Amino acid sequence: MTPIKVGIGSTDWSRTIVDRTGAPIPGGSGWVRLQQLRPHVKFETVTGLLIYHDKKGFGIADYYGKVHFNCQVIVMQRLMFGDLVRSMTEVLSRPNRPLIVNDVDDWYWGLDPANAAYTLTRPEKNKDENIDHYKEIIRLSDAVTVSTPFLKDKMENWLGHTNVHMVENCVTMTDFNRRRLNLKKAVVGWVGSTAHRSRDLEELHGFFSGSYKFHHSGHIHGAPLFSDAIGVDRNRVTKSPMHPPKQYAQLSFCFDIGIAPLSDKPFNHAKSWIKAIEYAAAGVPFVASRAPEYTRLHEEYGIGRLATTKDEWLGHIDELKNPAVRSAEAQRNLQLVKQLDVKRMASQWQTIIEGLL
Repeated sequence: MTPIKVGIGSTDWSRTIVDRTGAPIPGGSGWVRLQQLRPHVKFETVTGLLIYHDKKGFGIADYYGKVHFNCQVIVMQRLMFGDLVRSMTEVLSRPNRPLIVNDVDDWYWGLDPANAAYTLTRPEKNKDENIDHYKEIIRLSDAVTVSTPFLKDKMENWLGHTNVHMVENCVTMTDFNRRRLNLKKAVVGWVGSTAHRSRDLEELHGFFSGSYKFHHSGHIHGAPLFSDAIGVDRNRVTKSPMHPPKQYAQLSFCFDIGIAPLSDKPFNHAKSWIKAIEYAAAGVPFVASRAPEYTRLHEEYGIGRLATTKDEWLGHIDELKNPAVRSAEAQRNLQLVKQLDVKRMASQWQTIIEGLL
């Protein structure tokens, strides 16, 4: 049997951080959906920029400059270029071409105008790279992988076939440091970039009096302030920068109670439970909005607390201020989230790739 080689091409790379060698860092979805799986699958994988050659077809240019034209499978993520539609149409007519898999982790067609990605992906604003091209690129793909039931339903309805596979987001449990129990005043925290939100933090605006202290992990200079979004004095919020994926898991969860608010927008109906299971893996109990996937995580796995009203949010947070309650819940979530370790996700992904060949 010919060894399988999978090429990964994604546009989800951080523009603000690099690793210790100066190499670019995959963004959140690029890491969770693809990069963290690579050590746990049996076939060879390469990652980098998708390249089209008029004679050789598709290849992946890795960071070191080598172009790999010998991939049996090309996995694309968030590629929305009009030129790609034309090159895919040409490549698909060739014999012995690679199979094309598109990984879809967000519902770009439901973006809120407040999200920075909204303007960047509108056809009327960006002729070369937009959601119309993206839809056609997905349609031309041989198979689609998605992270949530919402996205699976959307893709199957669009494409008119069932070659759409759900691979739920998971975490690399061994990457996370467990939060030590703080017997003093509990700090409420949130992890993420404020630049790409759909007015989610604003769901909690004005909820918190002067008795709460906060931490924002993922602060980026020039991005909107977490304190402004939730409506608290800036002096009550400490900040730490966004970290590369490996350090992200170890260094980001430096608070005691996590919050995961999501606004009730179409884009967020597709959002996975990734932030919630990261909190759980880090030993941080949390309160989340009743968004579809946070609700499913709570109902199917028993992980996390859900809230809608101000009284519910503050009631849960105040209960978790008790060190005994917080410790017991952290331990329970930690045991339950082990079911969503990355090895499960990698096994599903590998089965799908092998089934296509």
